[in-house]
Amino acid sequence: MATEKSALAPESPLMTDLLHQLRAASTPEAQRDVMVKSILAGRNNEISVAESKVMNKEFIRINSEAQANLKEERARLKAARQTAD
Repeated sequence: MATEKSALAPESPLMTDLLHQLRAASTPEAQRDVMVKSILAGRNNEISVAESKVMNKEFIRINSEAQANLKEERARLKAARQTAD
């Protein structure tokens, strides 16, 4: 049985490049720029619908991880403030 990663492997060089750019994007603005590029590529039929879905899932995964990290950081800071008081 194929793993999810291999089943969702990118098919085109453009898709590979967009995924790399998305993973390397360090700010929400940079991620948004990559997602705009992927939307335009999908509309221009440069990437398939399946590839577009993979991009969306990766974007969601990255943002979910970032939100979880922020939540943990806020909880840590709140705990540090309470112990400092």
